[in-house]
Amino acid sequence: MGQTVYVDLFFMINFSMDFLCFFLTSQILGSKLKVLRTVLAAVLGGIYANLSLFLDVGGIWALVIDISVCALMCLVAFGKNGSLTVHIPVYIAVSMTLGGFMTALFALLNRADLPLEGAQSDGISAWALVILAVISAGLTLAGGRFFRRKSAKKYAKVRIHMYGRQKTLDAFCDSGNLLRDPISGKICVLANSRSLGEMIPRSIGELTENADMTKLCDMDADIAKRVRLIPAKTAFGDGMLVAVRADKIVVGDGNSEREVDALLALCDSGKFGEGCDALLPSELLI
Repeated sequence: MGQTVYVDLFFMINFSMDFLCFFLTSQILGSKLKVLRTVLAAVLGGIYANLSLFLDVGGIWALVIDISVCALMCLVAFGKNGSLTVHIPVYIAVSMTLGGFMTALFALLNRADLPLEGAQSDGISAWALVILAVISAGLTLAGGRFFRRKSAKKYAKVRIHMYGRQKTLDAFCDSGNLLRDPISGKICVLANSRSLGEMIPRSIGELTENADMTKLCDMDADIAKRVRLIPAKTAFGDGMLVAVRADKIVVGDGNSEREVDALLALCDSGKFGEGCDALLPSELLI
């Protein structure tokens, strides 16, 4: 005996759950959520959920397809940037946790013989589904923020490699550092240009100090191709920061270290939090 599935209702349920998972992921990671991109990603998830009803695929290939679709949805929702490798596993973990909470709560409510009948879909009323989703979302968000606080570091080391030289800076971890290259979407590590010394070519140093963007036209081509201009908003107003593409940036917390795909944004405003020479987005340590 077959089972009747209303594709419009099935689409809306999956669309809503996917949108909620993207929202929770952005809240846990401190990422900016763009509504239009998120809606498009959730639509993609709803369409895939309906198509999966007709796919005769099982085993490892089903898992590969599911993960690939999740990665594509994250790419649509959050854009292509250096932190996408963080967003994908967190989104998958949030989806699994949210689904687990909803299943557990539904089982508990069933055991309590509460009135869950009514405008039903798959054995649960629409209102009960909303209530379960809200409660589960709250539990997922609380758990995600708890583990984020437990794993958060206040300080880190940033080792920068460029032009055959390397420099290690003390970095202050700041979840409020949301600087990104508007073109590539890469995260920016903010560094005091003076602390980098001769590693930074003089022409880039002058560009940073004088904020004269016309100097880009006179810059050596090999140096200029490393330069990016990053829009920045601060409490003192809006402006542009000069960022460079280093040969390699390695981030460590004292126990381990890893290379990150990020740009080096420069400023000459002195030290950052508690005397550090760099400001590091916290998500680079997750």
